[in-house]
Amino acid sequence: MRTRNTIPLAVLVVLTSGCGQDLGQDLGRGLGQELACGAGEVPFRGACVDPLRRYEPEAQLDLDNVVAYGEPPEALRLPPPPKSGFRIVAPPRTLAPGEEVSFCLSWPIPEITHRVVHGGRLYTTPGLHHSNMVAKPIEAELGPNPYPDCHPGAEDPFSNIGAGVPDVLFANSTQVVGEETIQFPEGMGYVLDTSREISTSIHFLNTTSAPQRVELAYDFFTMPAAELTEEVAPFVAQIRHFSVPPHTTETVATSCAVFGGHIVSLMPHTHDLAQRFTVDLVSADGEARRVYDDGAFDLESDIQTYDPPLDLEGVSAIRHACLFNNTRDVEVHYGIGLNEMCVLFGYIYPPVKQFAGVVPEDGKPCSSLQLGLFR
Repeated sequence: MRTRNTIPLAVLVVLTSGCGQDLGQDLGRGLGQELACGAGEVPFRGACVDPLRRYEPEAQLDLDNVVAYGEPPEALRLPPPPKSGFRIVAPPRTLAPGEEVSFCLSWPIPEITHRVVHGGRLYTTPGLHHSNMVAKPIEAELGPNPYPDCHPGAEDPFSNIGAGVPDVLFANSTQVVGEETIQFPEGMGYVLDTSREISTSIHFLNTTSAPQRVELAYDFFTMPAAELTEEVAPFVAQIRHFSVPPHTTETVATSCAVFGGHIVSLMPHTHDLAQRFTVDLVSADGEARRVYDDGAFDLESDIQTYDPPLDLEGVSAIRHACLFNNTRDVEVHYGIGLNEMCVLFGYIYPPVKQFAGVVPEDGKPCSSLQLGLFR
């Protein structure tokens, strides 16, 4: 799959050095020309910056903003943590050759000044299959999780749904290696409830024939509430049960109702048998518009952000389709290990338009619920 919106790690970049270039850029801006920025940078208030650093102050704003457990990373080369925001670090874990594990991790949210998260970045060595970072209300009876471990059921985003719809902080592309970034367009972000705690159902998979130490960390970048123009919320659509016979190519697909709003980002979740993943916006008369089309599974980021966002006015459903080529000698089903998944994830605004679509079995209709009505 092609890399989408991955941004090189960098500190805050201002203007390119050299008085002559600065003068030329100033003159160009005076004549109404757009500031020309390098790869991975955007123009922002007269400078070229890494989008994640748009709202960072010059001095460190949030102190003691790193929550880390276990031994310090050895392979990861982490930059300084966000000046405005926070970092969480998972305890490293060594996997045996071919080992696959899924378990729960949790962290408290450190004290931070601003609660609007406008972007996040994952740093990981090989071995991370997926992790959906969510912030959930603390269980009234059980109290906080025994960090970094979890109370039973804490890995389920909806285990405490009666206390509030969970916040999804970050969902990564399958088996991504290195860095992955989610960056919302200027002025957009989600509002983090800092009275909650972070938990994840984390899935590690060592695809090699040697032991593998998995290390990962996340940075979350915040901005003042006054900078927020549109609050975003996560959505998901997935097909829970399907099967692909051995040595067969088959498409698994569904259409889930949407309720208006604007889509800011899309990301697929499949495994190594995926050959293609497409997303279409479908109008009431059945006309479809292709907005996402990606190829075979790889280890690169698959997050696609949209600026301007995708307007859902006149759109009745969102359709996603997964093309699988089952090269194995056994039937493949929904699940982990040698099995497959066909999940669409993204962010939408306004939050009242947030939805979750679930297909209990391939070929059956999607049940789509407007979660935003319960926020």
